[in-house]
Amino acid sequence: MPHRSTPMKAQPPLRFGLLGAWHTHTPGLVRQIAAHPDEFQLIAAYDPEPEVVAQRQREWAPLFPRLLWCGSEEEVLDQPLDAAIIDGRISQNLEVALRTVERALPILLEKPAGINLEKFVRLHDRASQHNVHVQLLYLFRYMSAMTEMRRMGREGYYGQIYMFRGRLPKDLNLYDSHVEELGDYPGGIYFEMAGHLVDLMIALLGPPRKIHPCLGHHHLGKPGAFIDNGVALFEFDNAYGTIEVPALEIAPDSRRIEVFGTSGAAVIPHLGSGHLANNSYQPIEVFHTEEPKWERLDLPASVLQIQDLREFAAVVRGEKQPEFSREHDLAVHKALLQSSGMSPL
Repeated sequence: MPHRSTPMKAQPPLRFGLLGAWHTHTPGLVRQIAAHPDEFQLIAAYDPEPEVVAQRQREWAPLFPRLLWCGSEEEVLDQPLDAAIIDGRISQNLEVALRTVERALPILLEKPAGINLEKFVRLHDRASQHNVHVQLLYLFRYMSAMTEMRRMGREGYYGQIYMFRGRLPKDLNLYDSHVEELGDYPGGIYFEMAGHLVDLMIALLGPPRKIHPCLGHHHLGKPGAFIDNGVALFEFDNAYGTIEVPALEIAPDSRRIEVFGTSGAAVIPHLGSGHLANNSYQPIEVFHTEEPKWERLDLPASVLQIQDLREFAAVVRGEKQPEFSREHDLAVHKALLQSSGMSPL
């Protein structure tokens, strides 16, 4: 008889508990879980703020009518879970994450990774001891143009990179909400947004050897100390990197990333948003010394956050190694805190 291969057994859905529902990225992540029930399930949720719970219950009732809203973090962790999503306030997330890995549960941790580098290192140490995976939710990682920029770097397209530039502005109309949500962090708007760019920059260039932050409050009509215009210069052995994050933007389509090397270059003329409406394509402009001129590629826009979930599930199940290592994530967070003025240089 001819040999018949045995079909691969479908994996059961990965069961998540949600600890913290405050973050603006949370609804998008929950929508992707709901849209792929054969891959993921949301079993239980908790947030310590009643107004956040009430809002999310209204929003998510059509998606998860049977979602268990718990009265405590411990009640969520007592459910039959495979992993947890930590998506509360940034200043509180590391403590929650530490308690979660002590239950030997892998975690998806919202960015930025807390406000304390030593505690983030301790989280990774404890996760290693329990043999559980920690993955950061830098949702810009899997935008089409970002993955293309990283691929070009891995394949040596740029030659020696000597300059990285990134700009991630925030809308001036949202200024007051940014002050309310981020005013307690010394790095202000820069701390909130720059990690996306630091993440890509370090993926291309490795950790910087020196950082020069320049953080200012420049809104003349809003007295106070909130950092609403942040710039940082990063020194590498053979390159410079600059990152700009203002909260004063009025010009549309002005999120930009540039990479220049001795053999090639790439520019994302407008990155778009990580979780709001985006175009159906994402442009990236590329140049190489073997070609006569710049070429524009219109990449199909990826569905955001589903790739984060699938990457996480594959690593948790032992199907692959993490695309972003512990060493990478620690280097990113160290550089972010230092360039935000939140850790010694």
